[in-house]
Amino acid sequence: MAPRRKWLLEHTRVVSDRKGRPTYAYVRNPVHPAHGVRLKGKIVINTDGTARPDAAMTTHYDTLMAEPVPTRPDAKAFAGLVADYLASPEFSGLKDKTRKDYGNLLARLVKRYGTLPYAAVDREVVYKIRDSYADKPRMANYFVQVLRLLFAWAVERKRMAGNPATKIKALKTGARRDLWSPEAEAKFLAAADGPMTLAYMLAVFTAQRQADVLAMSWSSYDGKRIAVRQQKTGALVAVPCHPELKRALDSINRTATTILTTSQGRPFKSDHFRHEWRAVTLAAGLDGLQFRDLRRTAAVRLSEAGATTQEVAAVTGHDIEATQSILDTYIPRSQAMADEAIRKLVAMTDKNVS
Repeated sequence: MAPRRKWLLEHTRVVSDRKGRPTYAYVRNPVHPAHGVRLKGKIVINTDGTARPDAAMTTHYDTLMAEPVPTRPDAKAFAGLVADYLASPEFSGLKDKTRKDYGNLLARLVKRYGTLPYAAVDREVVYKIRDSYADKPRMANYFVQVLRLLFAWAVERKRMAGNPATKIKALKTGARRDLWSPEAEAKFLAAADGPMTLAYMLAVFTAQRQADVLAMSWSSYDGKRIAVRQQKTGALVAVPCHPELKRALDSINRTATTILTTSQGRPFKSDHFRHEWRAVTLAAGLDGLQFRDLRRTAAVRLSEAGATTQEVAAVTGHDIEATQSILDTYIPRSQAMADEAIRKLVAMTDKNVS
């Protein structure tokens, strides 16, 4: 095993490629103005396997770190309200990914509106924020959602008389309809390495979300099924293993508590996984298809194989209404299906007559 790489720059994060080779670094310090900035220069690998920044990267880092860290924001400013919310038990009680997503969106708003008194944020300002992301309607609606939660917290704490983000009309977003075709699947698997191949199989044969696939542990696999406690809903599902998936699992050398690991045998972090997955989709010429589309694809394939709505829901963990909505949207109403429906009706009628 290669020596564990050390890194010399504090408050930074190194991003590696699919083979585990560090490619670039960025500042990872939420309280610093340079948070999220990608460092210039290159990462050099020493003969002992440790990593270090080159002179250009060190210079850029030192320049960024010389920027003064802002002091505690004015309590009456929007930045002060956000800081208090981020320190609240309501925020700390959210799930990890939710905290990360909300924190990133609020940080972007603080950069634009941090010095504005939060009492001056009215519906006009909220609509201005929404409209500034009109080209990305899902993102626009997400900003409004987060603002609504922030101001609801402020109202509950009696720091605001009303919530200016309530009843803000959402921008229309088209339902995501992408499915993985057999051709796309073949292209992806041809470009994928071992971890990404297994990730694809786990997703398409269990119909689970990315966070749940990454969290699947060997202790939850009994040789026949994988038990999953879904992080988003808390639902517990036990998915029987497709024979192809079972063969893959039974052939793996277990190097960690999680089933899915990096090429170095360590559990994936979500950002690293997304980076790796994205690299394979681009290499396979599948830009536009996403990991989350596999959950929808799996539901459709189950239905096409003859599973009922309730049976599909038992695998995916969706409620019945959500499952039916997916199938209503994606299962084609073909002539063959109509012919089969009438054939079943005729068979039932003949049976009753006889």
